[in-house]
Amino acid sequence: MDFAAAVVLFIAGLVASLLNGVNIIAPLTLGLFCFAGCARFRGHKWPDVWRMAFAGMKKTVGIIQIFVIIGLLTAVWRACGTIPFLVWYGIKLIDPRLFVLYAFVLTCFVSYMLGTVFGTAGTVGVVLMTIARSGGADVLATAGAIISGCFFGDRCAPTSSSANLVASLTGTRLYDNIRNMFRTASAPMVLSLLIYLYFSLRQPMQLGDTGVTPDIEAAFDLSPITVLPALVILALPIMGVGVKTAMALSIFSGAAIALFVQNVPFATLLRAMILGYEPSAGGRFMSILAGGGVLSMVNIVCIVSVSSSYSGIFDGAMLLSGAERFLERLSRRVSLYSTTLVTGTLTNMLVCNQSLSVILTHQLMKKIYASNGASDSLLAVHIEDTAILVTGLIPWCVSAAVPFAILSVDIGSIPLAVFLWLVPISRLLSLPMSEIKEN
Repeated sequence: MDFAAAVVLFIAGLVASLLNGVNIIAPLTLGLFCFAGCARFRGHKWPDVWRMAFAGMKKTVGIIQIFVIIGLLTAVWRACGTIPFLVWYGIKLIDPRLFVLYAFVLTCFVSYMLGTVFGTAGTVGVVLMTIARSGGADVLATAGAIISGCFFGDRCAPTSSSANLVASLTGTRLYDNIRNMFRTASAPMVLSLLIYLYFSLRQPMQLGDTGVTPDIEAAFDLSPITVLPALVILALPIMGVGVKTAMALSIFSGAAIALFVQNVPFATLLRAMILGYEPSAGGRFMSILAGGGVLSMVNIVCIVSVSSSYSGIFDGAMLLSGAERFLERLSRRVSLYSTTLVTGTLTNMLVCNQSLSVILTHQLMKKIYASNGASDSLLAVHIEDTAILVTGLIPWCVSAAVPFAILSVDIGSIPLAVFLWLVPISRLLSLPMSEIKEN
């Protein structure tokens, strides 16, 4: 099969799956057979093709372990009261006159704890949108602030599957990447705060009674000890503890709090860690708190595993050599960051999936960075500042469409997700003159 035909068939499968609500694993599997067929068409024997695919999959063993740990962590944090406490205390602190600003800050904090767009949007995001609608706040600005905050943590949280994926692909240290990401996000963060302050002051809100805080208070013991699992994640890496160890200790402390403070039965906690947390109490917040668990990670594990097999086939059969040559020429005319931004945007637009876009962007750009003498750490932060964020600005990408649906808003909120486009713009404006190539 010709490579161009394989790409067209793969994209058609992706589009069909999105339009018909079919799990993305199906078109990804179709793509695997299409690209394997391309390798066979170019003269590689079938056993060699599948060895290439398996070699690509083997590179993700470490990140799959992290995904399993994240699934356990997110379930335990729900059961022990860490997430409910953060939401409850955050709502208590909200000043109605600065609601949009507070929505952004609170969502950033929760997403940094959870490391997931969907989990943040489905918990604190839903609560904040309920308050915004009941209190007359600017709904689109609130949604934009929430989406910006969701991606803040998805980009740089220790518990983020995408941040761990980038670190694994580039062979870099997660916490080194996080420090670099905080540096490149400093100016966009300040500008985002000022913009959301403006929207807050332009349309102040009268805080309505949503019934959320009573639900939380009735269902959980909200003593400060429930924050301990989050503090473990924040503090231990500063002391030089590895990410897996920090997560494991956070799970252990959260499980102890769930058992002895929240009085969750051991069997119930174990079930939650595997299948996902299911609250026993009712109420508006409790109904959206369900989730987490190892089972919640199965889909992303499958996506990353199948997608990573592409990299092995692409490398072994040199299927992307033409695209790499084009991007190499482009990088000489503009800059490495600009080329990565173009690559990350186009791959997101084509494959509609953040994880696959990250894998393809890394695959296309890694040799170009190496040939320019650029470090793996630079490639990692460039991918974080492009492919990870722009997916939230493309309405048909899964990472954008799902939060829109969760928050019940339309694409009119995209321009107000200012952090997502301020980061790339600020990087383009701040490129060192030595990196910019003259035409």
